[in-house]
Amino acid sequence: MVQSVHCSLLSSNTVNKLTGALLIFTIFPAHVSANSCDIEGYTIGFFNGVATTLKGAKQGQKKIESTLGIKQFNGEPVEYQLFYNDSYIESNGLNVLADFAETFDQRTQELGQKQFDRWEAFWEIVSGRQDSSIIQKISATFSWFKGFVSDLLSQGMNTMIREFLQLLSTSIDSPDTEKTQMQHKLINDSNTWKGKKLIYIAHSQGNLWVNQSYKYVVSQLGYDADNIHVVHIAPASPTLTPDSEYILSTSDLVINGLQLTGIGSVPVSNTAIAPSTADIAGHGLIEIYLTHPDSINKIKKSVGRAFDSLTKPDMEEHLFEVTYQYTPSFVESHAEPEIKFVDNPSGDWFEKAMYPHYDDSYFEYDSAAYKYKLKPVAGLKYLSHQRDKKDRENQTFTVVQCSNIPNDDPFILGEKSEALIWYGYDEQPDNTKVIVTVRDRYGRKLQSGEQSVSELRRKGWRYQGIFLDLKAKNPYSQKEKSFIEKQNLETSYELHSNSILLPTAS
Repeated sequence: MVQSVHCSLLSSNTVNKLTGALLIFTIFPAHVSANSCDIEGYTIGFFNGVATTLKGAKQGQKKIESTLGIKQFNGEPVEYQLFYNDSYIESNGLNVLADFAETFDQRTQELGQKQFDRWEAFWEIVSGRQDSSIIQKISATFSWFKGFVSDLLSQGMNTMIREFLQLLSTSIDSPDTEKTQMQHKLINDSNTWKGKKLIYIAHSQGNLWVNQSYKYVVSQLGYDADNIHVVHIAPASPTLTPDSEYILSTSDLVINGLQLTGIGSVPVSNTAIAPSTADIAGHGLIEIYLTHPDSINKIKKSVGRAFDSLTKPDMEEHLFEVTYQYTPSFVESHAEPEIKFVDNPSGDWFEKAMYPHYDDSYFEYDSAAYKYKLKPVAGLKYLSHQRDKKDRENQTFTVVQCSNIPNDDPFILGEKSEALIWYGYDEQPDNTKVIVTVRDRYGRKLQSGEQSVSELRRKGWRYQGIFLDLKAKNPYSQKEKSFIEKQNLETSYELHSNSILLPTAS
């Protein structure tokens, strides 16, 4: 008959890494991959630029992949992933800018022969400063130029271009901003749950989005600036992520236009690329930055330095780690423990652990051996796990299933150590005890408990075992779950262990 039961609820934010142990045996359910907690590999994420369709963004991602040509690094796989954003900035402004630049280029070739900076004049026109000193100087030399400027301004081209540049630089707000933020968050959650080392490449307005993702990633458990690196291409933002690198063409009229028109501040151009008929605006990812040898070389070098600098996130290759520390006198007087999952209940489980004589308890009586042993519930689908049995005084049970957790209910882990030596009430050696500790994959101690057999025997009770709960909760809405499934992403679970039950019997 059970005389007493003790239940403790402990939590801690302490981070304490444990060294790996020799694994004696491993149990995997048939439906679960044996390596779902492995921490390895790199992800190269691409954030597309302004006025890019989904098809165009995918083409950009594929071009980056073929340009880099990296499938593996240091023996670890390299994946490529798209962080799509629909800026809802129509391409009209970009097209007008390109047409404007092409017309201006054709009509003003002779200005360069007279040592005038004609592109400075170009941005003065776009800015509506038709009476600026540079335009007055050119008009004094070329009588036709003033009329040319008036014709351009009368067509309203500069107004449309300025509106386009303002939208490009000031925000990432659009009808689908909330949706895009959600999707990027879920992709980042998947990457960080898998422990990927991250290289994010952004083009144009995608740099505004990548800045948000960088801040989010370094705020996640196990991650800091050593695990993510950003390469900015044609950044439409003055803010670059820490220790990042950027590539900006001298002939990129879109990004340089932000600076020259006074609309926004951007980094100084650092790559000399001549204007191209393939993209007169000089801003295209594929047409310019992934075509010109100098920009390709800079992108490759930046990515190479990122690979060399990234380190493994501060995570372990398991979901939970449960350690049982037995004192020498406990080991001497008890058989090797049973440690196994016994239940995955949707409701209360305490009574099943407290009362061995109940038909639905977690115990069954072995009449031949005159002892109780653990009895998992029928049809239990347990989580895959490993057991280290090498050190009798320090037993480690690790859950190595980090994906496809079947439900949000707790998994109950039971421990049963049968007494081999029966001491009198006052004869049990001092310091006969067991300490159990639960940690998650981030090294956080979720809870711990202790049971002293010495104290139990002095009270006339005996050790019955230890039961605790392990819970991996899926925190996402149905809408988010649908996106995760559609994109074949990993779920990032919230990890809990709330109760340790220490039943005793007379």
